[in-house]
This record gives sequence, C-alpha cells and structure tokens, in this order.
Amino acid sequence: MESSSEIIIPLIDKLAGNIEKVGSKTKNLNLLINNSFKVPEGFCISTDAYKAFITENKLYNKIEMEISRKKLEDMRWEEMWDASLRIRSAFLKAEIPPYIKDQITEKIKTYPLNLEFSVRSSSPSEDSEKTSFAGIHESYINISGIKDLLKSIKLVWASLWSDRAILYREELELDSYNSSIAVLVQKMEKRPLSGLAFSREPTGLYADQMVIEAVDGLLAQLVDNVKEGEKWVIDRKTHKIISHKKREEYEDSLLNEDEISTIITSILHIENVIGYPVDVEWTGVREDFTILQTRPITSLEDENTERKWYLTLTPNFENLKALADRVENNLIPELIKTGKRLSSEKSENLEKKQLASALKKRALCYFKWKDIYWDEFIPFAHGIRNLGTYYNDLVRPDNPYEFMELLKDSNLIAAQRDVNLKKLADHLNNNSELKLNIKKVISNGLNGKKLIKKLLKLKQEDEVYSKFIKDFIELLDDYMDVAYENQSFKDYPELVLNNIYQLSENPPIYKQKSSGKTLLDKLYRAAGESRKSEVDEVLRIGRLSWKLRDDDNILLGKIESQLLTYMKLAADILIKEGRIENGLELVPEDWKKIYQGLLDDEIKINLTKKEDETTRETPRELKPRQLVGQPSSPGIVTGRARIINSFQDFSKIKSGEILVCDAIQPQMTFLVSIAAGIVERRGGMLVHSSIIAREMGIPAVNGVGDATFLIKNGDMVTVNGYLGLVIIGEPEFNLEHGKYIRETL
Repeated sequence: MESSSEIIIPLIDKLAGNIEKVGSKTKNLNLLINNSFKVPEGFCISTDAYKAFITENKLYNKIEMEISRKKLEDMRWEEMWDASLRIRSAFLKAEIPPYIKDQITEKIKTYPLNLEFSVRSSSPSEDSEKTSFAGIHESYINISGIKDLLKSIKLVWASLWSDRAILYREELELDSYNSSIAVLVQKMEKRPLSGLAFSREPTGLYADQMVIEAVDGLLAQLVDNVKEGEKWVIDRKTHKIISHKKREEYEDSLLNEDEISTIITSILHIENVIGYPVDVEWTGVREDFTILQTRPITSLEDENTERKWYLTLTPNFENLKALADRVENNLIPELIKTGKRLSSEKSENLEKKQLASALKKRALCYFKWKDIYWDEFIPFAHGIRNLGTYYNDLVRPDNPYEFMELLKDSNLIAAQRDVNLKKLADHLNNNSELKLNIKKVISNGLNGKKLIKKLLKLKQEDEVYSKFIKDFIELLDDYMDVAYENQSFKDYPELVLNNIYQLSENPPIYKQKSSGKTLLDKLYRAAGESRKSEVDEVLRIGRLSWKLRDDDNILLGKIESQLLTYMKLAADILIKEGRIENGLELVPEDWKKIYQGLLDDEIKINLTKKEDETTRETPRELKPRQLVGQPSSPGIVTGRARIINSFQDFSKIKSGEILVCDAIQPQMTFLVSIAAGIVERRGGMLVHSSIIAREMGIPAVNGVGDATFLIKNGDMVTVNGYLGLVIIGEPEFNLEHGKYIRETL
C-alpha cells in the first residue's frame, strides 16, 4: 500500500514539483503558485496511482496485447482506434484499488458539497518544452460527485492509450510501454471572461509579437471552437496593439486597455518563470485573473501538420453536430444530384472541343469532391467513434462493439445494391431454364458491350429473359456506374453477371434481426430521461456518419466513373491519331494531358505508366501456419483461399471461397455475399467489410499484415473470427476445422 503523500499531492506541496510523480502540467502550476500567481485550488493524483491501478487490474497484459497485434507503424488509424476503444472499455470496467479510492474520497470531502471540478491529464511527457500533447489526452469539466469524479479519473488514465496519444508518442519516438500519467483535479473557476494567451506568436513567424484571445464564459467554448474569440496581436517590446479582431455580434470589446496591459505583463512574467515561450489558459480579469494551465508553444520548434491533421479527426460534439447538418442537408444531396446529372448527359457524337469541355467539367467536379472527402467526410467518421465511446461510457457492456448493432438498418447504398443483386439471384433460382441459359452466356466468355448486346438480343427473342435482363441493365445503370481501381464496374457486366450466378448457387445466410431496439432502450436507461434528446442526437450523428462512411465512396466513385468514361472516349481518339500509346491505364490525375491533347493536335502525350507488379513468392521455410489479426466478425470457417490483387481477380471468385485481399471498399462489397470468410490486410471494426460480414454471419479477420503475400490461391484456410486468427493449411484437429465447429456450436 502506498502512502498518502505519494497518491494525493496538493498543488502547493513540494512534491508537486516532482515531474515523474505529478507530470509537467502540475509542476508548471506549482511553479506559478510559488511565484504568487493565482491558480485554482486542487490536487494531483500521482503516477503511482495509475501504476497501481493497471497493475492490480492486470491491465498491462491487455494493453500489450492490443497494441502488439501489429507493428504500430503498420497500423491504420482505425486499428489504433479499435485498440484504444478496447483498452478504454477495460479501464472503465476495472476497479480503482480501495486504498486509492478512499484517499480520493477523503480529499473530496474536504471541499464544499456539490462543488464542481475539472479533471485533466498531467503526464510527465506532456507540457514540456519539446512535447506539448495539446489536445491529445482527455479533460473533463463541471464534474461533481465522487462517482463521476472517479469515472473521469479512469477516463483520463485510459486516454494515455487513445489513438491520438499512441500516434503522437510514436511520432516523437517516445516509449509507449513505459508511459504513465497523473491526474490534476481542480476547483472549477467560472468567470465572465476567459481566454488564451501566447507569449510569442504561435506560428513562429513573428518572434516580436504575442497574441491574446478572449471569450465570454468558459474557456472550453473558445478551445473547442464553439465560439469565436476576440483577438489582439501585440508588440512584445512596446506592448502596443498591432491588430485587433473584434467579434461581429458584439459592439463593445471584451477587454479594456488596462486589462490587456495586465494580461501582457502577466504572460511575459510567466514566460520568464517557466523559461520558454508559453501558451497560457486564463480566466477572470483584474484581481480575478487566474491561470488555468500553461504549456510550451511547441510549434515554434516544430510545425507538425500531420499531428494537426489527425487531431481534426476528433472534433468536439458541437462541431460534429454542425458538420452533420452540413453533410446531411447540403453535401450529400449535392453529391447525389451531381452524379445523376453527369451520368444523364449523352457522350455520343461529341466534337473534340465539346468532349474537352465535358472532360474538364467532370475533372474539376471530381477533384472538388475529392477535397471535400478529405476535409469533411473523413473527419465526420468521428461520429461513429463518438457513438461508440458514448455508449460504452454509459452502458459499460462486456463487448466493446455492442454499440454497432445500433448502426444497422442505416439504408446504405451498398445494401440497396445487394438487395437488388439478391433479387436477380432469386430470379435465377426460380427459373431453372433461365439459370441454365445465363450459365451458358457466362461460359461463352463474352464481355463488356458484346455481352450487353447478346443479352439484349436474347431479351427480344425470348420473354423468359425479358424481366431478368431489364432488371440487370437497370442494376448496372443505378449501382454499377462507379469506379474502382480506375475501372468502372458498368464496363464489366460479365463480372456482375457472374456474381449474380454465384450468389444463386450459394445464397448468404443473414443473421437474426438486429437487437438495436433492445440496446437503444438500454442506452436510454443508462443516460436517464433528462438526456434522452442528447442520446437521440448522438445516435443520429453516429448513424449518419456510418452511412456516409459507406456511401461517400460509392457516390464519389460515380463521379470518378464519369471522368474515366470521358477520358477513355478522348483517349480512343488520341490513340487513333497515334498520340497516345494503346493499353495504358488511365488515372484521373492524367486528365489535363488528355484535355490538352484534344485542344492541340500537335501535342504528343505521355501518360503515367502503371508500375510492373512482380509476384512475390513466399520462401518455403517462411510459409506460416498461423497469422494474427483483428477479430472483425465472429465465427469459424474453412475453405479455399481466393486472392484479390486487382480488378481482374473479381471474375475468378467462386461461392464458398475465402476472400483474401488488401482492402474491401464499398464499391466491391457485393463480393462479400458469395464468400465463406474474409481475410483482409486493412484492419478495424469500422471498415466496410466488417459490418457486412457480421450482418451476413460470415467469419472475418482483418488487420493481417501481408495477407495477400503469405496466403496463396487455393490454400486451405481456416478463419477464426472469434480470436482474430487465420490458420493456413489443412486442419489437423477437429477444433481447427471450421465446418465441424460451425455444426456443433
């Protein structure tokens, strides 16, 4: 048992300067207190408490298992989030050791009843001169009651293993395994004004300037971009105001000249005390001027745009709501409308200049939406993550992915497509003569326009074909006019027709109806009646986020398909003129070269050549028996492997094979329905294949590095979606045999 002095350390205590026990944030505030600055009263829960918590709950093994499934440098963002979610859930379900809980409880009893606290991280690695960790670890405000306080402490501890924190430490080459974290608990200070101040202009471009920002109310509104602050840029030497940005909705300034002067003096004094340029959070003015926290301005040393990018992937809830409204009411309707408009325009018999104009319009449109995809659609994926953490924090389920049942029935475009595919497969099964003749058409090897011409001829000759072929053509137009790997599925009707036939041979068995209603009731009970509207909003955003995550690839793929169609039309002309080499793959980035070629008959065009892909062979001695990945869909199955390395491999898939690929995109998820199992290099419970595999009851393991290299076509493979294991070779024991296990479960 640790002594009280090593668990609970008051801010005024001498030990509060011991960075290894209290972290930099606490150390800096202790230093300011000793220099007569006003700081909210509070205490630090030392790193000893964190270490005792994870030791006594045996969380070291859990942490090591989660972040060692794969090399961190090979993990995608989704895989890190999965690992951090499981760690967070384990932290929430674990109990704080009684002697630590008792000390925290006794300390809280020394404060007035119902007093609200802020609960923040204070890691030895953060808020130092070289590593800021700003926005990386979790902070909680307005916390009251010992129950919520203890929960917030565990969540701050867990945030040491958030995806953001893991990425940041990896980026800085810090030791994740030996990291620790203290927790700073302080009385909430609620003043009419709050703000930020930078003792030097934070970009580092203007070393002779400093910046002050202010907002009315709590500082969180400014930090989380809920409100726009008022901003002053000031000369460090003369203290004169260089520029002043007022808020449009307010006539009067939040700070007068005397108050600004006091803040300038205080911030420069803090810089002198701490020893380097500082970023200061403050609240109150004049005699109420209080320092909430201070950290270094690390951007003066390193303007890390990559870290800034992945911080945008976790927007606060208010920003997430605003983004949801924009996505739902503006962006998606516009994207759908644009795709339909472009596909409805006729491409036949266009003159060169007309074709060039149509090509340019599609290119500008495609790259505009590609930018929107990265800037707005990708960050909006946080809506799903927000739902997951919200649900788990309140419900604390045994399965940290239980919340995903709430995402079903989201009316995905891919799901609508798959329903139509199944209807066509059922049509074949209901008419044996039709099915036999479609099999003959497929075996004839016709492809592209030749296949469509053959089907249309059959439609005219025999009424048996009429409805099936009509529905098939509509399916191509409505759902298959999308690009994947610079090809459009609509241009490969033989691939789609074969998929329908294979689907008729082995129809998918869907799992029982979703338990989403039961889980929603559970969430409502956990949140309480007063938070019902909050639950509804979190759920709305989560479902919209999941739908967009799947739909955006298909909708953007439709516009890309239109661009590629017009590039091919133009390329055909230029090939005939001898100005483009035949057989080269067209990529969207080459549109300008083709466009210029249409306008200038003298230009010789050199397109981007696709790099030769050499097939790597696995040395016999390196042939693995077992691969480890993420368990993305439960179940165990054994079957022959089908490697998907390119678009051309799609036509080779047979019902009942194990799909082994680099990544399954929404454009190609219709292939999942004929697979017996899935092995995927890309990892994450929220990748597109995972939820479809779970809905269909197909065992799946993802996050398997080098899967398409280590597994060969025809290998017997057992997919264990419970443990995240892939066994290569004939099953040696009954328990390894997927068919046996599935029959006896």
